[in-house]
Amino acid sequence: MKKFNLIFILVLSVFLVFSCSSKDDEKEELADTDSNAVQDADSSGDTQPDETANNDDKNDTVSEYDDSDTSDTGITDNDIPDTEDDPDTTPEQPDDTDPTEEPDDDADTDPTDDSDTDTNDDDQETIIPNIPVVFGNICTGQTKCYDESAEITCPDEGEAFFGQDAQYAEKGECIPQKFTVKGSGDEKIVFDENLKLEWQQKIPEGEFDWQSAANYCGQEYAGSYGWRLPTPKELLSIADNGKFDPAINTDYFPGTPDEWFWTSADFASTADADQNKAWFVRFDKGFLSHKAKTESEKMHVRCVRGTTLPDGEFETRTIGEDEVVKDSVTGLMWQKTYKDGVKKFADALSTCENLDYAGFTDWRLPNKNELASIANYAKYRPASDFPDMPNRSFRTSTTDAKSSKNAWYILFSESGINFGGKSNSDIVRCVRRGE
Repeated sequence: MKKFNLIFILVLSVFLVFSCSSKDDEKEELADTDSNAVQDADSSGDTQPDETANNDDKNDTVSEYDDSDTSDTGITDNDIPDTEDDPDTTPEQPDDTDPTEEPDDDADTDPTDDSDTDTNDDDQETIIPNIPVVFGNICTGQTKCYDESAEITCPDEGEAFFGQDAQYAEKGECIPQKFTVKGSGDEKIVFDENLKLEWQQKIPEGEFDWQSAANYCGQEYAGSYGWRLPTPKELLSIADNGKFDPAINTDYFPGTPDEWFWTSADFASTADADQNKAWFVRFDKGFLSHKAKTESEKMHVRCVRGTTLPDGEFETRTIGEDEVVKDSVTGLMWQKTYKDGVKKFADALSTCENLDYAGFTDWRLPNKNELASIANYAKYRPASDFPDMPNRSFRTSTTDAKSSKNAWYILFSESGINFGGKSNSDIVRCVRRGE
């Protein structure tokens, strides 16, 4: 019996020792598990390598458009897709668009148009402030620089050919064109977001004499009336002088031929040979001239609807010993005097770049739209309300994009707009953004 009790005691002792050892191991295992969980939580970013990049993208997006604290954007880690679970998912950048919003039936579905509109939206936010939204302040569309005969890298200030159209457009001295497309089917409308004009997108087939063109615009289009032939300045406002054949944005105005389009304006000359003429714009380059309104003279037509664009309103001021002319419509200040007989394009540019006049040194050569804004097509010799305007041709800073040996000028006896050799002798009158 004693032997049996001894054996029982030994077995019980072994059992107790083994049991305690197992519990200690279990505690150590639980402790290791908790420690690993904490480590995993601390290094969770390492398990999703794209999260860090996504957060950087969000911060870059916010800093580009908004200087506010990124903590106010409402973006959390939950907004970032799990790229490990779905490698094809690309995180969307935050915007104000509701992804559940139904598409607008009246909106343009052309992806090219949407892309262009987004680009113009960005430009509008950085360029438009403090500039009146009128024709003379709309950019011509030119984005390249040229010497006397060819395209060049845009020069730095102080170098030859500095001060061209494209360079001041980049500086924000004009407002980029901005269009949207409304409607569907064959009768879409192109809306000019700047000038608030509605344009017929698809033009009718064939050509019209002037009266037939005017009658056509009096008809219904896109379920509405009120359409009319555009004025010269209105038709010039949709020309794009960075393009040619045709000189227009074909994403918004597809199918536009590089040919002639009627305007509503009569040619104001009283000469017998000029009677019964009207102005037109030719969209190979975007120049303005006049033709007879006879049945034999036929052109294309694109109708417009909206408030007619205003002409300039000028006031002469004396500053020190110099006179300036302020246009209250565009806000531009013009040099009252001018320099005659400037033959070279580079000299025309430098004349204004180096001008110290009326206490200002930020003068520049005007672009095509700025110079056209001081025309008045209801007048003749001169066709302008600008005080003491001579019946002569004035140079612009805008090159002919189709033939870069030419630049645009305006002959103010009638205010026709044409192109000529960059070595031609023209008048230079400088402009600046007035106070």
